[in-house]
Amino acid sequence: MKNIFISILFLTTLVSCHKETKNNATIVKDCTGDYIRIDSKDYFICNDEMAINFKNNTQVYVEYNTVDKCDQPNDAICLMLHLSEGAIKITKIK
Repeated sequence: MKNIFISILFLTTLVSCHKETKNNATIVKDCTGDYIRIDSKDYFICNDEMAINFKNNTQVYVEYNTVDKCDQPNDAICLMLHLSEGAIKITKIK
């Protein structure tokens, strides 16, 4: 029984910390915040300080983890809506 619990906990951890790597990502910036565009889908960057040195529409290599929501609130103030596929935290970008 204990082994089953440990196995379920381990699998849950693996699924929740899914790490991705993409070579064909694009930085997208507007008044709502910073995004990574992959396969025509935008993902909100929670830790946007990682993308501060990249201009809008820059092609990048990026490693990231998907997250349920961002830890800190979005500081962007504008009346525009930017639909996204979810939130990510960048672990490496170049």
